[in-house]
Amino acid sequence: MVEDVENDVVDLSDSDASDTEAGYRLKEDGCYAITEQKKYYWFEDPKGSVVIKRNLTPSEYVYNNYGDLLVPYMCPERMKNEVAAIRYIQRHTTIPTPNIRCAFEDHGRYYIITDLVPGLTLPELPNDKKAPVIKKLEGYIAEMHTLKSRTMGGVAGDVILPYRLSMEWPEDEVLKLREADTPEFVFCHNDLSQHNVLVDETTLKVNAIIDWEYAGFFPPEFDGAFYLRPGPSVALDAYGEVDDVPMLLEVIEHWKAE
Repeated sequence: MVEDVENDVVDLSDSDASDTEAGYRLKEDGCYAITEQKKYYWFEDPKGSVVIKRNLTPSEYVYNNYGDLLVPYMCPERMKNEVAAIRYIQRHTTIPTPNIRCAFEDHGRYYIITDLVPGLTLPELPNDKKAPVIKKLEGYIAEMHTLKSRTMGGVAGDVILPYRLSMEWPEDEVLKLREADTPEFVFCHNDLSQHNVLVDETTLKVNAIIDWEYAGFFPPEFDGAFYLRPGPSVALDAYGEVDDVPMLLEVIEHWKAE
């Protein structure tokens, strides 16, 4: 299963759109999707298929329907955070994650190359098969939350706010946070939606949890239970969910350095 990109805006995997129509250069060989933030590639390899993703360069940025240029928020930093988070999780937990072949920066583009993870995303799994997968995920979350720190933020050093908070945070404000007296921040995925869980359809084994760009040490309430239903990692009225963003922003304000 190639990496799911449903949270992003533009998917040209089946498109012959021109540069003008898409706002991008045409796809290179192997590119299966282009979003407002990244390009995704899939290649066969003698050692097994690989998935490659990279950030867009400024010449590839797109405009929305209102004519506003969409500048991705901390995209290279998020990708570096993902690599650091996956490697940290692999060292300290039993949580399945993609195997990273390599990650590197070249001419303003940050690349992550991983082995292709087989399986279905959780939304593709029949509803009557989801319960044991959800139970397993809850065990993984509990294991992840045993990892603690006095410092809020990613293991690579950057404070990458969860997507639902970053949309509300001023992009030009540098976030500096105080240290806690005790290790009270737990490791959170911060984007654990169903489409970020890859499952073996037959055994119901979780093959991998993907998309760790927003992961880091935060109060446990930052890790919303979005894996319980289909859809993005934001509160949805259709499920009667309460928007937790105002409360979480207050938490961030409380921990801001003077």
